[in-house]
Amino acid sequence: MTNIQLGSLVLNAELLVYLAAGIVGVLALRMGSRGMDKAERETDVSAAWSAIVLWIAVWKGSLLLVDPMSVIQHPMSLLFFSGGRIGFWLAAAAALVWCGYKFRRHGMGGAAARIALLASGWMLVYGIAVLFLDRNSFHYGHSIGLLLSIVVIVLLRRLDRWQQWQQKRADDSQWIRRMLTQGIVVLGVIGLLGFTLQEQVQTGVIAKLMDSGEADGTVGPRAGLTAPPIELASLEGEAISLARNEGSIVIVNFWTTWCKVCKTEMPHVQKLYEHYAAEGEAVKLLSVNVTSQESSVAGVERYMKEYGYDFPLVLDAKGEAADSYRVNAFPATFIIDADGVVQERMLGAISFSDMKRRVERVGAAQ
Repeated sequence: MTNIQLGSLVLNAELLVYLAAGIVGVLALRMGSRGMDKAERETDVSAAWSAIVLWIAVWKGSLLLVDPMSVIQHPMSLLFFSGGRIGFWLAAAAALVWCGYKFRRHGMGGAAARIALLASGWMLVYGIAVLFLDRNSFHYGHSIGLLLSIVVIVLLRRLDRWQQWQQKRADDSQWIRRMLTQGIVVLGVIGLLGFTLQEQVQTGVIAKLMDSGEADGTVGPRAGLTAPPIELASLEGEAISLARNEGSIVIVNFWTTWCKVCKTEMPHVQKLYEHYAAEGEAVKLLSVNVTSQESSVAGVERYMKEYGYDFPLVLDAKGEAADSYRVNAFPATFIIDADGVVQERMLGAISFSDMKRRVERVGAAQ
């Protein structure tokens, strides 16, 4: 998910989205249980807040399972990275178990209704955020979850009424069959609507409504535009240009030695370079040190040697490349496809797994 830049400050958009989703989930639960005893409602809300905190803690801490060496070597990795998809689902499982335990006093139906409300409020914000902040990764599952969350919030907005219906109709098999039939129809409609939503996103109809930008084919650092040219010298004085990588997907990473977030990201950049170097010419990496903001070239050279980094590096001595890519916060990374068109623009530290996933997505689209 693309980070958010405020001046020279880069905010972790993924963390902000999960926090916002948690808040909305708790609000959905609170609003849905307005008819309950106040003390009981507050107990449920407190358990929901704990579930959100647990979710984030497991999501971030899962990096210890996925990539323990990066945490051991760079403890700050826990601030900027997570366990990715594995961490996402581990966190979801942990939160689900916690909520099931805390809501068990309401019975299976009451617990399920409360978990559904909390999860639906969470999914509503998450689905919208993916649609606007990381549209290229928006898929069928996101569209189904987004639509289903709206339906669940509407249907279960009053838990007390739902429980009364449940008790009243517990022995009415005809009513149960009717509700199951209606539920299947509703799920079928949601499935079709989800497919339509996904198609609209992929074909660019929604993209055109969401984007207001420069015309296609012009040069610029935004997705869909031709990447600005880069021709700079390496530490050895060799002239290296972006154009020489034509025909390959190119990862362009801007950084400085004084940037602490960059230092946390560098092991992932090195790992990325080694991974694709072993695979051939399909994906290249070009590291751009914004030397105009360094104290000396010698300091950059010492830094590279000290940590054993050997990825392709060029020196932006005048800051012209950074200016052409409108980079004023570090690190900043761009994925440029084989035709020289910018496909992804990312701010802040990006993990190896996240970068690899994005590169594969660009490759699959070509």
